[in-house]
Amino acid sequence: MSGKPAAKAALQAAGLALLFFSAWLTYRCFDGRQMLHHLSRIVSRPIEMAAAAFVYGLSFWLRAWAWKRYVGKPIAFSVYWRAVLLSLFVNHLAPVKIGDAVRMALLARQPGVSASEAIESVAVMRLLDMAVLGGLTVIGMYAYMHYIPRISLLAAAVAAGFVLTVIVFRRPLRLDRLWRRWRSVFHGWSGAAMVGAVAASWLCEAAVIGVIAKAVGIPLSFGQAVWANSATVSGQIAQVAPGGIGTYEAVMAFALTRLGAPWEKAYAAAVLTHAFKFLFSYAAGAAVLWFWRSDWQMVRGVWKKEREKR
Repeated sequence: MSGKPAAKAALQAAGLALLFFSAWLTYRCFDGRQMLHHLSRIVSRPIEMAAAAFVYGLSFWLRAWAWKRYVGKPIAFSVYWRAVLLSLFVNHLAPVKIGDAVRMALLARQPGVSASEAIESVAVMRLLDMAVLGGLTVIGMYAYMHYIPRISLLAAAVAAGFVLTVIVFRRPLRLDRLWRRWRSVFHGWSGAAMVGAVAASWLCEAAVIGVIAKAVGIPLSFGQAVWANSATVSGQIAQVAPGGIGTYEAVMAFALTRLGAPWEKAYAAAVLTHAFKFLFSYAAGAAVLWFWRSDWQMVRGVWKKEREKR
């Protein structure tokens, strides 16, 4: 076994290991009464939760804005916005991440956009996400655990190299042409604004765990919330269940315990944070499909194609 099959098998093995760890955590730490108590404390903070939901939604707006800037074509912002939200929605429905395929398909349907351009743009945005998340995770591990994860850095470099290879070779995209485009797109303040928007989006996403952890009894600084969220989302590369059920809780609970939280509270915060994100993704997806009902056929088509590949 080599190449893509080996990488896929390794990720599945890691995902299953995290799933078993999450099941063990559930057996050891789940307390129905305590969970309801934590939930009641969250519900009693409607203003804080509304603010967290707004900032969380803003994170996807920023990613859509950066994506539109990268593509650089006169296409309505709503196309990028709804594609990002549909991607989130589908990733919380399907057992594997196919949200990027949905983003590619929706963009490729627009006039003047080829399939190769759609693939390239989504892959580059994903590379930016990986770079920001990887950087935040490594900085946090050094700051809070006094440890530099060399193996994780190597794995991230391999993953980034794989994505870059897909960009260059899956479609007829010459490397020199791609390099010229990147130099043009990322040059000057425009490129800095694009990268800054992606970075800011991941800072915004930390608002959810910040508010919920506080309600559960785990006071986190902004930096700690950012690290816990970044490490958790990075771990979803090994997703084996819809929305990363199991892998999300395992990684976030572990991260919170590294910050001094007891396992029971860390587990509760992880479960409730993930539940919030599930609800948000379904609400956002339902809203998009209500206003753009034709998108549902596109989503079904992508899902069917991805299932046929496996």
